[in-house]
Amino acid sequence: ITRLQDMGVEPYLVASVLEGVLAQRLVRRICATCRVSDTPPAADLSALGIAGADGTHLYRGSGCDECRGTGYRGRTGIYELFPISEDARSLILRRAPTRDIRRAALEAGMVTLRLDGWAKACAGVTTIEEVLRVTQEDA
Repeated sequence: ITRLQDMGVEPYLVASVLEGVLAQRLVRRICATCRVSDTPPAADLSALGIAGADGTHLYRGSGCDECRGTGYRGRTGIYELFPISEDARSLILRRAPTRDIRRAALEAGMVTLRLDGWAKACAGVTTIEEVLRVTQEDA
């Protein structure tokens, strides 16, 4: 939204036309051949903003010939979808700061890149380290 406004698109056009904003990042997939159970460091969980997940068992790749010793094979996406609500439209029209628009999106139930990444880590698709690596500027 901010980028559109920075390009000179008037707020009334952004507010009236925009239906949603989708952000995506690619994360490396854990190699299915050498995937093993892992307990992530508490510092990683804290950095991800996940509270009360101590002792959570996730996965990592131990490294094998299939993944050339990296523990990863292939990529998948993590996503953040911000459906534009009436509250968000109002904030856009008023040229509200980005943090206010983001707060409204979160209150409306937006799933962030990090939360989607957490879900994929819990499902054994990727690691917390990968999610942190690709979302560090989004924190």
